[in-house]
Amino acid sequence: MLLLPPPSLIEPAQVGSLTRGWKIAVIFTHLAIAGALLVLAISSRVVGKPTWWLGYEADPAFFLLLVLPFLGPIVVIITTVRISRLVPLAGIASTVLLAVTGVVDISRTPGVALGELVLAGCTAVATIAALAGRRRSVKVGL
Repeated sequence: MLLLPPPSLIEPAQVGSLTRGWKIAVIFTHLAIAGALLVLAISSRVVGKPTWWLGYEADPAFFLLLVLPFLGPIVVIITTVRISRLVPLAGIASTVLLAVTGVVDISRTPGVALGELVLAGCTAVATIAALAGRRRSVKVGL
């Protein structure tokens, strides 16, 4: 006989929430996207053509603009941990935020803008893939 904990101690599995494995995959994916954004920011500053949200060393951008592109991955990670059934919405918002950031950078730094747009595409693909890891309702009987 299999010993299971009492029902009150088992975490209820809500329909639409991510399974544990998919939660881990989404978190690692968005940590990698945030890391790639950081690499893009550093390389654009080193090359001397910083993005609009970084600004030049002599005239840096407003502090809140520095964290703007990182808000997408951060919100997706927090949503994954807290309310995983809302990950698709957070992923769409993150994709749009990164795409807008990339489009604004096209005239200023086209190479970095391409990287930002690729990361927006990665966010979109990760969001679509996470749909496969959602719990579904199971109907018993005919």
